[in-house]
Amino acid sequence: MGLQYTSATGDTRIEKRMTVDITGTSETSSGITFGAKMRLRSNEAAGTVIAGARVYMQTNGFEVAMGNINGAIEWMPGIYSPSVGLTGLGWGGLSTNTAAKGYFNWDAYSSSGNGAEGVEVMYSAGAFSGHVSYSEPTLSSGASAQKRAAAYGAYTFNDWTVALGMQKSSIAAEDKVVLTVGGNIGDYGVGLGIADNDGVRKIALNGSATFGATTISAYVADEDSVLATDTSYGLGVSYDLGGASVVGGVSQSEVGTKRADLGVSFSF
Repeated sequence: MGLQYTSATGDTRIEKRMTVDITGTSETSSGITFGAKMRLRSNEAAGTVIAGARVYMQTNGFEVAMGNINGAIEWMPGIYSPSVGLTGLGWGGLSTNTAAKGYFNWDAYSSSGNGAEGVEVMYSAGAFSGHVSYSEPTLSSGASAQKRAAAYGAYTFNDWTVALGMQKSSIAAEDKVVLTVGGNIGDYGVGLGIADNDGVRKIALNGSATFGATTISAYVADEDSVLATDTSYGLGVSYDLGGASVVGGVSQSEVGTKRADLGVSFSF
C-alpha cells in the first residue's frame, strides 16, 4: 500500500494491491507432475477479480502449459531488471517498452482475465533455460487479438546470465528482438537490455547496490524514435524492515511524464 504521483494528471492517488495465488498439483506414479494456477487480485481500481487458469505438466526439466500462459518475452531473464519503486513507476526501463511501438505488447500471465489463452513450452537443464510460447484467437475464445510467437534462450555462467529472445506477431509493431545481460560485480548488480522493436531501438542500463537493510536501484534508457523526447530514467530505494519493506522511487518516461511513489510491500 502507498501513494503514487503522476505529472500527466497532476494527481496523487492511493495505491493498494492484494494478490493471492491458488495452485494445485498432482504427481503420477511415473513422476509426471500436473498442476494448475489461478489468481485472485484486488487493487485501487477494482474489486476482487479471478484470473483465468494456467494448466501445466512438468517432467525432466520440461514444462508444457496452456491457457493463461506466462509468455516467453515476459519471463525472459533480465527483462524486468530495470524496475524501481513500489509500482514500477510506468516501467519505462524495459527495453521492450517504447513510445513509438507500444508498451507490454507481448503475452503475459493476466492477473485480471483469461490472458492469451495460448500454449507454451519451458525447458531447463544445468545452466541453460529456454521458453517458447504461441497464441492466436482461433486456439480458443481467448483475449488475444493477434497471433504471437515468441521464444528465448538463456545461459548462466558464474554470476552472469545472457538471454536472447524474439517475438513475431501478426501485428508488425509487436515484432521484436531482445538481448539482456545481467550479473554482479562485487556487491553491485548491473544489467543491460537492448531491443529492436520493429525497427525502433531501445537500450537500457540498470544497476543496484545494497548497504545493510537499504537497497538502491536505478536505470537510464534511450529510445531512437521521434516520439521519445526525453531520456527515461528511474531511481528507487527499498528499506527492509524484516517481514516488510518501505519502498519508493521517482522516474521520468521517454515522453517526459514524471512519476513518484512511496509505500510498503509485504508477503505472507
